[in-house]
Amino acid sequence: MHQLIASYLFQNKTCPLPGLGTLSIHTGRAETDFSNHRITAPEPVIEFKERETSATGLLNYVAHKTNSDQHEVTEALDHFCDHLKNEISVHSKAVLAGVGSFVAGHNGNIIFEQAALPAVFLNPVTAERVIHPKTEHTILVGDKEMTNRIMTEYFNIAPSVKDKWWIWAIVLGLIGLLILLYYFTATNGISLFGNSIKI
Repeated sequence: MHQLIASYLFQNKTCPLPGLGTLSIHTGRAETDFSNHRITAPEPVIEFKERETSATGLLNYVAHKTNSDQHEVTEALDHFCDHLKNEISVHSKAVLAGVGSFVAGHNGNIIFEQAALPAVFLNPVTAERVIHPKTEHTILVGDKEMTNRIMTEYFNIAPSVKDKWWIWAIVLGLIGLLILLYYFTATNGISLFGNSIKI
């Protein structure tokens, strides 16, 4: 019965135990480890509540797996759960193989302690980050969240052309001065602008 209950629990995420309560599985969160390029597996957590739920699904499952009729399965399950309760009251602990153990609490309540899952079920997965440049995605810039398109537009803005008229004015002035200097050296000081003084 241990194996059938464990199998039903892991397949259906919930398993009623008549006279005891209900076991349920809640999947934890996967954790990302960007520096090592991997994602750790989400670890399932098995919880026990002393609230009974309908055992019809479990009874049908056990009847189908053991090729037994519903009445025999109901008696076997009731006997199994009574045995667990008896173990808890006498030895303060009852083990449900492959799932965990029930322990008697201080106030008379039942506490469930989950068995450690085999490490093979919790292996991390290698994960390489792929960014598609054509697809829009969010980027955290400082404390603001922006999209990759906004940032691409920001960095691709052409710098404004500054007016550099003064450079041309200096160049033309220097050319004019060079022409005047050449003229005066070529004519030996003879001026076309008036009388020249000869010494």
